[in-house]
Amino acid sequence: MINKKRKILIIGLGLIGGSYAKRLKQLGFEVGAITLNQKDIDYAIENNIIDHGFVEIKKEYTLSFDIIVFALYPKIFKSWIESNPNVFKKGAIVTDVTGVKSCIIYDIEKQLLDQGVYFVASHPMAGKEVYGVENASSTLFVDANFIITPTLNTNKEAIQTIIDMGKLLGFANISTISPENTMK
Repeated sequence: MINKKRKILIIGLGLIGGSYAKRLKQLGFEVGAITLNQKDIDYAIENNIIDHGFVEIKKEYTLSFDIIVFALYPKIFKSWIESNPNVFKKGAIVTDVTGVKSCIIYDIEKQLLDQGVYFVASHPMAGKEVYGVENASSTLFVDANFIITPTLNTNKEAIQTIIDMGKLLGFANISTISPENTMK
């Protein structure tokens, strides 16, 4: 279950990550971000999209979050997880927004489970022809589809938390399919 006491970290503050942040902040969640450019952090703070953020990884910062949303390309996401072990607190839930799953999901899941962190792979079926946090929209996901791709090892309570978050974001149809079926 998701409640407003849970702190949410967005890693990758572009259109999708920014839209997650904007809506969740509107709903009263504390939202932080890590992204490459300070101008994106500054813009997001000034426009009430996030509460705070950094352009570098600070373990004391990342350890304070309950839910982490990776809005990165698949290979960058996988590399980020491999390069930054033990930066999330035990029991935290990691999710993502990438449509490509089967080539990364099992490696990421194993690394995170070994650290006591739950991974719930997901994919919002929404977007625009523009990019960047300055184009983020709190209504981007309204009436869109949301796909969750759990494995046999995915924690059921963590899945429910991501389903609940999807509902709060406005997704109309939330489906659960195996990672392999995302390739078909």
